[in-house]
Amino acid sequence: MAAFLISAVRAASDNSTISVDEPTIVSVVFQYSPSKVAAAVAGGLYFIASLCLFMRLFMNKAWWGLCLPIASTFMSVGFFMRIPMAMYPNSLPIFMVQQLFTLLPPAAYLAFNYILYGRFIVNCVDRRYSWIKPEKVARYFVISDITTFLIQGGGGGLEASTNVTSNKLGANILLAGLVIQTLSFVFFMLLIVHAWRSILRDGIMPRQEPWGPILWILMFSSTAYLIRCIYRVIELAQGSGGYLITHEIYFYLLDSLPLLIGISTYIIYWPTKYLESSAKTANQMSNRF
Repeated sequence: MAAFLISAVRAASDNSTISVDEPTIVSVVFQYSPSKVAAAVAGGLYFIASLCLFMRLFMNKAWWGLCLPIASTFMSVGFFMRIPMAMYPNSLPIFMVQQLFTLLPPAAYLAFNYILYGRFIVNCVDRRYSWIKPEKVARYFVISDITTFLIQGGGGGLEASTNVTSNKLGANILLAGLVIQTLSFVFFMLLIVHAWRSILRDGIMPRQEPWGPILWILMFSSTAYLIRCIYRVIELAQGSGGYLITHEIYFYLLDSLPLLIGISTYIIYWPTKYLESSAKTANQMSNRF
């Protein structure tokens, strides 16, 4: 994200007096003209998803999950902002709002999974199935995400330098921050796998338990989010003029769509009912051992 915003600022400063032949912020950063139709469709889909998630949340009074529908709403606004961005491609405020509203919300999607994992371990099974204390999982991984984001920001600052050495170092730091963030999320997924395998080793069949769907939806949504993370790493590794960043279709297919699939999973399988119906089962399970 830092790289995109810094590129935009540099483009704006280089084009303080614009003529019809000079490049715009959007053309410098993306090297394509954003599709207003695609932006409207994506914004509409995320808006519908946001309404459904809010409905699920209020019906179940699951305030701990408020980050998911709020983030989805912001992302919907971010997609709709691509429409005026296409109309005013040299407007730095519009560009920055669009970038922030499409790049920041996924962090909240991940946070929702972190929180759900902790609640699942505590309420449904047993703490011994988790490598990390389940109450602290969300805290640790959110701190990890914030730290890697700051690393990316620092790398983006160096990348904006006119010095060739600093520019290259900044790009490497930026890429390293994103790689570390992806590896951190991979480790979170390993926590889920470890818990799943440990439960199976104890002779418990998740599909026969009321909490069983939580494992499936956690793994499915996390896999969707991981696709997006990998896409971002490859995109950044290719550089500002790389194939992925300069072709809008991949932004929708490998970034927006996996995220939408991931959050939409919770529209169908809102986890609260599985958590609540599992309280008695968890107590019975603890008494077995």
